[in-house]
Amino acid sequence: MAANAVQNGLIRLLAAEGITADWTEDVARMTSLNGYKAIIFASPTRDALWDHSKTASGGTQLDAARHALRQYMRRGGGFVGIHNAFGTEYNWPYYEGLLGNANFYDHGANQDGTVQVVNKNDASTEMLPDNFGFKDEWYTLMPFPTNVKFLLTVDTNSLATKRGTHPGHGSFHPVSWCQYYDGGRSWVTTLGHDGGAFAADTSTFRGAAEFQKHIVAGIKSAMGLVPFCR
Repeated sequence: MAANAVQNGLIRLLAAEGITADWTEDVARMTSLNGYKAIIFASPTRDALWDHSKTASGGTQLDAARHALRQYMRRGGGFVGIHNAFGTEYNWPYYEGLLGNANFYDHGANQDGTVQVVNKNDASTEMLPDNFGFKDEWYTLMPFPTNVKFLLTVDTNSLATKRGTHPGHGSFHPVSWCQYYDGGRSWVTTLGHDGGAFAADTSTFRGAAEFQKHIVAGIKSAMGLVPFCR
């Protein structure tokens, strides 16, 4: 199976930093994580960590990949969640904790908005302007993230369609944050719906240049290559 635009984009962006990245959709590979400085969930979906081809006795789904991810974090690993990482593993409380005790609820239209930097001290934001335009689905969250360090928000006044059925987050609608979690590092963003945001030609997608800088630095911080979650 060929890599998609997001996977190809991430591999290219990290290669430019001297970082080797690979990708898989084979859940069995998730049981061998020790050689990686970070694991990136680039818009997986639903029960991504369950091997649906196998069941234990009595029909219980095997969860070797879940166990491997949990142990990887406890050994000081790095986790990066991008966009639909928030639409994954809904029924696993540990994973919700990885996301900052948050989860996807719904979203309005895929539309232009203004991203605001709320923490300029972090490695993933220090190079960004105070605000920049971007197009995304602007996920609303339930539960709302807690015990995290917020990095970026979206100015809800910049959105033509405020939300789906969720009542909204008022004047503080986070889109990126980080935390130390269970011995490891977790850096997550709800941004990244469009493959164009990862394209080599950043002129074709509004805000792609800023977004790519944010993503790359966030990954490097989760890897422990630069200071994390300042």
